[in-house]
Amino acid sequence: MRALLFLALGLWASAAPISYVLTLKVAEQGTLEGSAQVTFPCPGSSEFVFRLYPNHFGPFLSVTGAWAEGAPASWEALDPTVLLVRAPRPCPPTATLALAFAGVLPDSSHGYGIFWRQERTLTLAQFYPLLAPWDGGWRVHPTFPFGDNLVAEAADYVLTLSAPLGWVPVGSGEEEELGPGLWRLAGENLRELGLVLVKGFEEERRALPGVRLRAVFPPELRLAAERALAIAAEALALFTALLGPYPYPDLDLVFVPLVGAAGVEYPRLILIDWDYAVDPERDFFAEIVAHELAHQWWYGEVGTDQVAEPWLDEGLATYTSGLYFEARGELGRLVEAWRARWAQAKVLFPRGSVGCALWEFAGSPNARWSYSGYAYSGAALFLHEVRTLLGDAAFFGALRRFREEHRWGLAEASRFLALLRAAGGPAQAALEGLIREFFGR
Repeated sequence: MRALLFLALGLWASAAPISYVLTLKVAEQGTLEGSAQVTFPCPGSSEFVFRLYPNHFGPFLSVTGAWAEGAPASWEALDPTVLLVRAPRPCPPTATLALAFAGVLPDSSHGYGIFWRQERTLTLAQFYPLLAPWDGGWRVHPTFPFGDNLVAEAADYVLTLSAPLGWVPVGSGEEEELGPGLWRLAGENLRELGLVLVKGFEEERRALPGVRLRAVFPPELRLAAERALAIAAEALALFTALLGPYPYPDLDLVFVPLVGAAGVEYPRLILIDWDYAVDPERDFFAEIVAHELAHQWWYGEVGTDQVAEPWLDEGLATYTSGLYFEARGELGRLVEAWRARWAQAKVLFPRGSVGCALWEFAGSPNARWSYSGYAYSGAALFLHEVRTLLGDAAFFGALRRFREEHRWGLAEASRFLALLRAAGGPAQAALEGLIREFFGR
């Protein structure tokens, strides 16, 4: 099945960075209106594709106007989540498109509950039209009710936000209060702009060398917030030593209601389901924090195609989070858990593999379990076996090189496997055996 919808419109004319200038007005009742001005290297055409990801679950976001280089542009929906914008003429080397949009936050949960209005939280994941990546064609996948549907280039963001009085924004960037209910958020090299508005929350801060940590939480979860900061500080030092510097100046950890997910990552921002914060001494609570922190490297800094190759960022994040437990002498417990979940996935979905795309898991009798068993546990187990085979120097050297080669880009699994193969040395034959065992090739 051809899972990608490609509108091949030429090649990038330059390598200029992408930037978003956003405005957003949010009402306490959940209505939204805003604008997005996107500047990007023009692919030499007059057609452009944007994603409206919340629309997978309902008509929650719509475009109400479009302009290209200041001239009115037309648009049409190719799918609820796919918008094609047609400019009146081909764009210059650096293009600027502007879109006006409106929407509503539902008060019932859909998916993971990341676009959701609650009494004390307004969770606004992907609230704006997001430009699809271009690689000789617009990279556009179907969306699914599980996994991560977002595939996006890194970009710089500035948001001017009008929020209900008494609500405070926490987002992927620096927040600055300009006046009552008026805020500015700005961040560089963001895969997307994550945003939550909270009411009646408290915060706790911790400064580390070069990184500022902050927990934002309802008052009754203070102990969990303090525990999360301690875990993040310890894991951050460890991951930095093994992978290289943390890619951002800060990290916010926000406790919100989620559904079917213990945590969700955004650049410089982690959401933690507050149900799991009731007992923060549990090992799983530490797994949530360490896993979402690891995504700051594997998703935030090194982007991947999370639909076509979900194992790449989820496997790397799962294994990286395991390093936190290894430092505590507990990696063996996790490895056995990964092995058991991978074995269960093979029973549930025998024709699956670690390398399956989301659309392949959609054909499994239990898609979510098959997906997590292969893309998280199976991929982490594969990385553990490779590390055992190659040794720490070669294994972490390959990870650091992969990171350095693909900072702020979109990486491919083939390149990662090539780096592992290059590090294989005398273990090459055994490494190929592992790749066949986990990927079926």
